[in-house]
Amino acid sequence: MFLWLELLVFGLALVDMEVFINGQSIPPPLTTSIIKTTNDNRKACDAISPIPTFTDDRHAANLMFNGSLDLLNVTCISCDWKKKTITLSHLIECQTYNITAKFSEDCEKPFFINVPISDNKHLDKTVTNTTITLVWDIANRCELKYSYCCFQNDNKSNCIWNDVNKSEYQFKELPPNTNYTCKSKIDQSRFLNTPVHRTLQITTDYGRPDLPKNCSSTSTTESITVTWSAPQTQRNGPIDGYIIKIFDKKSGVPDDLNPRTEYNSMQHKRTGLKPYTNYTVKVLAFTEKKRLPSLEGLPCTGYIMTMPTKPSPLRNFEVNIAGDGNNIVDVSCEGPDELNGPGKVYILEWDGGETKNSSICKFKVDNLSFLKTYTFQVSVSNGNYSTEPILENITTKYNTKAVIGFLAFLIIVTVLALLLVLYKIYILNRKNSRDEEEGVRLVTRDDERHMKNIDPIPAELLWEAYKTKIADEGRLFLDEFQSIPRVFSKYPIKEARKPYNQNKNRYIDILPYDYNRVELKSSPGEQGYDYINASYIDGFKEMKKYIAAQGPKEETIDDFWRMIWEQKATIVVMVTRCEEGSKIKCAKYWPSMEEETASYGDIIVSINECKVCPDYIIQKLHINHRRDKSSGRDVTHIQFTSWPDHGVPDDPHLLLKLRRRVNILSNFFSGPIVVHCSAGVGRTGTYIGIDAMLEGLEAEGRVDVYGYIAKLRRQRCLMVQVEAQYILIHHALVEYVQFGETEVFVSELPNYLSQLKKKDSLSDPSLLEAEFQRLPLYRNWQNQKVGRKPENTQKNRSATVIPYDYNRVLFRHEEEGNRESEQDVDSSDEDSDCEEEPNKYINASFIPSYWVQNGIIATQGPLPETIGDFWNMIYQKKVKVIAMLTDNQELCAQYWQEEKITYDNITVELKDSNCSPSYTIRAFDITHVKRKDSRKVFQYQYHKWDSSALPETPQDLITMIQSLKQKFSTQVAAEANVTNKNKNVPLVVHCGDGSKQTGVFCALLNLLECAETEDVIDVFQVVKALRRARTEMISSFEGYQFLYDTVASLYPAQNGQLQNAQRHEQITNIQNEVKKEEESNSLESDVQLMSHENGNDAERCDDFKAKDTSREAESSVNGPTNPVLSDMA
Repeated sequence: MFLWLELLVFGLALVDMEVFINGQSIPPPLTTSIIKTTNDNRKACDAISPIPTFTDDRHAANLMFNGSLDLLNVTCISCDWKKKTITLSHLIECQTYNITAKFSEDCEKPFFINVPISDNKHLDKTVTNTTITLVWDIANRCELKYSYCCFQNDNKSNCIWNDVNKSEYQFKELPPNTNYTCKSKIDQSRFLNTPVHRTLQITTDYGRPDLPKNCSSTSTTESITVTWSAPQTQRNGPIDGYIIKIFDKKSGVPDDLNPRTEYNSMQHKRTGLKPYTNYTVKVLAFTEKKRLPSLEGLPCTGYIMTMPTKPSPLRNFEVNIAGDGNNIVDVSCEGPDELNGPGKVYILEWDGGETKNSSICKFKVDNLSFLKTYTFQVSVSNGNYSTEPILENITTKYNTKAVIGFLAFLIIVTVLALLLVLYKIYILNRKNSRDEEEGVRLVTRDDERHMKNIDPIPAELLWEAYKTKIADEGRLFLDEFQSIPRVFSKYPIKEARKPYNQNKNRYIDILPYDYNRVELKSSPGEQGYDYINASYIDGFKEMKKYIAAQGPKEETIDDFWRMIWEQKATIVVMVTRCEEGSKIKCAKYWPSMEEETASYGDIIVSINECKVCPDYIIQKLHINHRRDKSSGRDVTHIQFTSWPDHGVPDDPHLLLKLRRRVNILSNFFSGPIVVHCSAGVGRTGTYIGIDAMLEGLEAEGRVDVYGYIAKLRRQRCLMVQVEAQYILIHHALVEYVQFGETEVFVSELPNYLSQLKKKDSLSDPSLLEAEFQRLPLYRNWQNQKVGRKPENTQKNRSATVIPYDYNRVLFRHEEEGNRESEQDVDSSDEDSDCEEEPNKYINASFIPSYWVQNGIIATQGPLPETIGDFWNMIYQKKVKVIAMLTDNQELCAQYWQEEKITYDNITVELKDSNCSPSYTIRAFDITHVKRKDSRKVFQYQYHKWDSSALPETPQDLITMIQSLKQKFSTQVAAEANVTNKNKNVPLVVHCGDGSKQTGVFCALLNLLECAETEDVIDVFQVVKALRRARTEMISSFEGYQFLYDTVASLYPAQNGQLQNAQRHEQITNIQNEVKKEEESNSLESDVQLMSHENGNDAERCDDFKAKDTSREAESSVNGPTNPVLSDMA
């Protein structure tokens, strides 16, 4: 019974058993085994299991059985077997095969075999510049587990495996041109315990190249030359060359040329372009990829305009008689097809030098003579060049109205025969009685027939009238000006044309009318002794208020001084320099300070005083007559020196300032004011016109410029000689009406400032606030194209403080040659895009100093990447002094080191320094790497001025300015051979953005110079001039008031009088202490001065800021650390 129980349990166990053959193992069968065995061989049958051995390609397997029974046969589904070798064939990878092995009649066992993948499977790859794709050549039916990883060869980090169920995997967002080690393994534990491994070395493809550097372009009329440098790196693959794209910026469509250059070529010239056309220039690198077509990099983009040239020729030129008058001509033409320049003006000329200008080629010329042949020629100008004129002749027709008159005359000729004879006799007698030197004027020309009826302009409408007339290139001004006759022929000119007077005239066509010429007292028997080229000129209401004269020639100096004596003149206004350019404009007719006295005929002239100011020179003269025993006479000579060689002054304020100086000297007992330039008409007429019209404006509240200029020309021909001078008179009147008189004597400043600060009520602005509000903002009044270029914006600290193109500081990439140029480029044009290519950009502007228009450079605090540019500017502009107004390194990178250091091509060495709590002085030697000579540059760094406030102690700032001025002046006088005017070497001033503190500092410097030289200040005009030169200058009312208060503190008043002694003591203290600096060209005197005032040894300051802030408290105990000034108001 126990035997049957054991057989039952064993049978149930066999029902649930499964047989697997995994590699070399034989699992139990899935189905119930059909085992026919006896109890004797049951154990031997159960112990049998197959051991397969697969071929490399897995298409066949040899079977071995580990049992003791002999194999009779094998039944295999979907496979074959050979009994002799016990081999299964025609196997397929990843397939499961069911087999049944029979060993005896009573031992038959089922199995199934899983075929693993072969060992020679390939791992393929697909590579781009950013991806790597790994693919196994394994069918998806295998349902294996795959793992992938890739890592850069230069990265020592562990490989991170990615486990997936697919035979393909892609790595994305990889850097180009990078070496990778990629691995993959297959987990086939289902078939075989041993995994499959593969390792590949892969390099990603080349990527897009970086953009080229330092792209720049130059142009001619028909070509553009592009230069560039290679990208900083070639990390994405080697660069095979460059592609240059140049196309019309307006069309925006690239051409089809796109030439390619070799890798080592960094320049390309494109010809055949259109003149005066804006082009877009793009330079990009390209790489020939290893697996794909070539790849283009990012472009370096710039913009440039080709140079202008002559316009293309005109065509279809027609000249035709128009109208019924037979003396009116219509002129027209077509073209040019290519203007090749910025503007377009058609110029029509015909006989007699007459001209007309128009923006279209259509002209109507009337009032021509009848039956006369005229030659008309037309050309077109583009602002730079003009075409060759084309000519056409035409003859006007007979006057039909004259024919009718002539017939009428024939009808009555018989009746009037006797009267005609008598009339002829009268004409002959009249002709014989005329002066032999004066020809008979048969027809008197009506000089005034073209004049216009221009109404006087009220003061309140003057600005609007000016804007209207100046529009369209001042066409209305031009029409007005040209309608005034240049010479009024009804006034005879005989004396000036006499042979013995002709050599006394500087110009043969500028002669005084006989009726109002200045006649000198004649001497019996001398011809021409009474003649001088000078005319009486009426003022606004006063007769003969002025004498307009030509500049004396060497042979007329005696006559000039005789006129001064005889006319009792006490003021001479000279509106020219003796020599301008290479032309002699006027003889020097006064003695120098060295000569003291000179004799001119009977007149003895002595000079007592000569005061030199930036725009004028005032000389106090004294004259005596040899034969006149009466007392001598004082004559003040004022020479205006700021009239440019060509054109007119840009700022009419200069002439208003000259007028104030003249009017201060004039009094009721003065004779006529003598005004002269070279010819005595152009600049002379302009000054007289401004003076007279301002007098009329003050008296009547309106001006009649047109009428007064016509009046001037009736008294002297060609007065106000050119249109620009006519416009300047209007501009000066507008300036006066808009801004008024803001100049004040320093002696009156305290009381004047007190009145300005008064308010009628709390809600109303004070006069000082109203004055500040009148300041023009000058927003967008000039171009800022260069500073706003994309490649330059990163060089600007502030987006609102950008230098104007017209006065930005230009300096070269690299100075050429072994000798420096003696003439620096001080400014640029509006159209500086073509000129600026050889120059580097720096956020710096030329601004006016007291003495020179471009005497100071205002610049922002250098950025780390612009320190080299900063020192190159210092070197090339021969700067001697740097004023630094910030301590904050966020607003200014430290542009020096304790040790010698080279920035670009300039070596900077800190030689000496000393400091006080208020400011630090440093001395640098700067040297160009290609030259051996070094230059001394002094830096004054002021410490007590936060960017959001005003200076804590203004007296310290003034002290630094006085010291800075003396250092600057002595250096310039020693090396540039100028006196005390600081004209040749610019001063550099910077804060953070180059405007906030810089504007206040420069204004204060100019005001102090003006007060010391002229005893007057004009805060309004100084600030106005700075605002014209650079944006954001003195933009707050607090800064404006600070200027008034600071200057007033130097000139205190007591009981209405200036405390001259106290002021003298203050200035003397400063200057005496600074004199010590002049004795040695070093900082030792500064060190001694500061150590004496501090009561301590002077310490060297090597830090960006003054080291010991506790010294500020110390100064209150030991005394001030700077020269003492009066308390601030």
